[in-house]
Order: sequence, then structure tokens, then C-alpha cells
Amino acid sequence: MQKSPESDFLKSLTDPGILYENAPCGYLSFTADGKIVKINQTLLSWLGYDQSEVVNKLFYTDLVSRGGKIYYEMFYMPLLQLQHNVNEINFDFQRFDGSKFPALINSTAFRDSHGKLVAINATVYNITDRKKYERELLEAKKQADAERNRFELLSDLIPEMIFTADASGEINYTNRRFTSFFGLLDGSFSADAILPKIHHQDRFKLFKYWKRAIAIGEEAQIELRLQNQEGTYQWHLVRALPTKGNDGEIEKWMGSCTDINRHITAIQHLDEFISVASHELKTPITSLRASLQLMDRLITQQGEPKLMMLMAQSKKSIEKMNTLVDDLLNTGNIKEGKLVLNIRKFDVSEWLNNTCSHVRLAGRYKLHISCEHGLNVYADEHRIDQVIVNFVNNAIKYAPLSSDIFISAYKDNDQIHVEVKDNGPGIAPDKLPYIFERYFRVSHSGAEYSGLGLGLYICAEIIKRHNGRIGVESNVGEGSKFWFSLPESTPTG
Repeated sequence: MQKSPESDFLKSLTDPGILYENAPCGYLSFTADGKIVKINQTLLSWLGYDQSEVVNKLFYTDLVSRGGKIYYEMFYMPLLQLQHNVNEINFDFQRFDGSKFPALINSTAFRDSHGKLVAINATVYNITDRKKYERELLEAKKQADAERNRFELLSDLIPEMIFTADASGEINYTNRRFTSFFGLLDGSFSADAILPKIHHQDRFKLFKYWKRAIAIGEEAQIELRLQNQEGTYQWHLVRALPTKGNDGEIEKWMGSCTDINRHITAIQHLDEFISVASHELKTPITSLRASLQLMDRLITQQGEPKLMMLMAQSKKSIEKMNTLVDDLLNTGNIKEGKLVLNIRKFDVSEWLNNTCSHVRLAGRYKLHISCEHGLNVYADEHRIDQVIVNFVNNAIKYAPLSSDIFISAYKDNDQIHVEVKDNGPGIAPDKLPYIFERYFRVSHSGAEYSGLGLGLYICAEIIKRHNGRIGVESNVGEGSKFWFSLPESTPTG
């Protein structure tokens, strides 16, 4: 019966001769004096020889480099005289054309009945690609070491405290300024030495922010007090940014501690002045409002148009002044932790349909409200209304030509998400990170707007006290969207 090509192929897969000749590694057998008695086709192809040119004609040392010949005589053969196996020996083999390639040799010694070495079987592995990879790794390591040395040199020259941490958040480098500030004499990071120098009121806050940043892989930023060598606490801004690889995974953290003590002290002095001034202003403003209300009744009875116009302007001015003072008082209460929340459950749709009555009555701007049915939230309705009113007022102030303002609310997992969108000029990207900071005011094309820059700061603090989140999204020329989200359940803490 005639054999099929398939059966011949299957037989070739198990034929010892074929397997020997075409193995992925080289095979070589030679006598104790080094004469080659057998060699497979794989190794012959690597070397560029024919079988007839090698077997019983060349010695092992004819196939290796000059250095390999010395190593063969001084180490390789003496080892084989003593041992049955010699593995992972590196030789540079020399091809017929004079070029070379690196190889690893695993050898087995054969002896006669008297223990005399008579032959060696060797397996040859071409490690050209491995050597290239090792060189690339070595070069990459040299470059990485050079970059690290350059980074450490530069970080030691700047006045800020610099540190780095691994992906898990363990600090593995601190610059000279860091070690000097905390008195780390040996230059190594020590949590036990640093923790006592963090103000006791700031330690938990630091752990909380740092742990959260590591968990979500986002920037950590916190203001805290650190004790210097003289025992004095100074305010510092601690920032840590994640560095991610091509796969999006965090490789390390880069951090800094910036001395902001003068800045914080100046703000504290300003806050003290504002608190005293706002409380002092509240009493005469209240008296003035009462007087204006009485005068308004008298003028209305007289029906004098000019006086009525002046009274309307006066009332508008006193209300604006009262709003500014309220903002200052709110800011003081927030800083002192006196912002009291009256938490209760309320219907979001009903609240949105009743908010911003001053805008509805004016009739100039149209509020488009979209709210999922049956949304309820636990919060201080008055404070949350203060936030939405501020968002709408900002839309009117900064986008006066956009007559439509869109307010929407919906449920996102366990959060109630509320947003206010306008079609105004938008906000420049470089301004967005500072929108919710105290005293920050956005300007457009050099235009200045009234206000103290406290409204959005107060909004942010109100939302934080509710354990919520607040943010803004904006593109120049496409409008802005201010949003906040609140936990659906009763907030704690």
C-alpha cells in the first residue's frame, strides 16, 4: 500500500535523525583532544560550514574565538576532567567568514571504564538576540541612572522639598532640602522621624488624602503644618502627581512640599479683618434697610416719580451691599467651622421648580429645567439653593447675551447630580483649576465684574460639608457647565 505524504510528514516529526539535524539548537560531539566527530545541520548553518569540512578535520578550538581558545584550555577542559556536566559556559563562535556570534554551551562528559575522559557531547545555544537585549537593557539602565542623577542634582539645588514614591505610595527618595528640614541626618526617609513633625490636627487629613489619591490614581494636594528644626510649625502645600506608563498604570509618584506660610498668614490676617469688618457692617446695614423700607412707604404715598426712582436705586444698592456682607460672614463661618447644616429629605424636582424666583420674575432669562421623576435627597435645602442660585447668577453675569439657562438633575449610581449650563463665552482652560478658590474672579477680554470672588468658594465649601463633589466644565466659545453631586442617602461627618 502506498504511503501518503501526510504519514511521511508525521513520521519525520519523530525521526531521531531528522530531529537531531534540524533541532532549534546546535549539537556537537568531540573527543578528549578536541577533534569534532559529529555536528548537526543547525550548527553547521550557523557557522557556514559543510559537514565534510568539519567532521574529523576541525577541532573545537577551530570554531571559537582567540579568547575562547584560552578559556577552553584553562577552564573548560579542566572542569570537564573533574565533572560530569558543565553548563552555561559562554563562548564566542567564529563563522567560516570570520564573523562571530555568542553562544551558551551545555556539556556532558563520557568516560571509559577506567574513568578516563574520551568524548564530550555539547549543546550550543545561539544567544545573539539575548546579548543584544542585554546590551539594550544595560544602555537603558545607564540612561535611567544618568537621568536619575540629573534629577537628584537639580532637586538638591531648588528650595522646595522634593520626594518620590513607588506605585504603592512608599517614599523612596527625598532631596537635600527635605532631609535637612526634617533632620534626617543619614539622608534616608523615615516615617517615624517625620510623623511627629506633622501637626496633630493635620495627620489624619494627610493620610486620608494620600490614601484616596493612591486608590484612584489622581493628584493629591493638601495644605498642612510641618514643624521645622526650631520647633515652629509652618504651613506647606503638599502635592503628589502620579507618573503613568504606556499601559496607563502608575509607575511612581512625584511630590513636592512648598512653603506657603507667609501666604497663609496673610490670608488669616485678611480673614480676621474681614470677619470683624463684616460683623461691624451688618448692624448699620440692617438699620439702613429698615429706614429705607419706611421711607419707601412714605414716598409711594406721595407718588413722586423722581423720588421713587431714587428709592428703587437705593434699595438695589443696599441689597447688593447686604449680599456682599453675607458672603463675607459665610466665609468667616466656613473658616471657623460654624456653618450649620439643617439636613432633611426634600424633593429635587419641587425644589428646582421653585428656585431662582428673582430670575423668573425679571422675565429676561428663561430657565429650562429637566429633572428625573421621584428624585429625593438628604441635604440642607436652603444651603443647596444658595449654590444653584449662585450658579444661575454667574451664568447671567458672565453670559449676559445667553438668554437660555439649562438646569438638569438626574441620578448617577448613588449620587444626585445637578448641573447648570449656559451658552456664553466659556472660561479659558488656565482659569478652570482656580474657579472655586477664595477671591478668584474670572475676567473676559479685560472686562472686570463686581463681587469679591467668594460665591463659588462658598458653594464649594457647602457641597464639601455635604460630602458631595463640585466641578466645572467649559470650552471657550461654547459656554460653561457648573455641576455638583450629593449622596442620595443621609450625609455623615
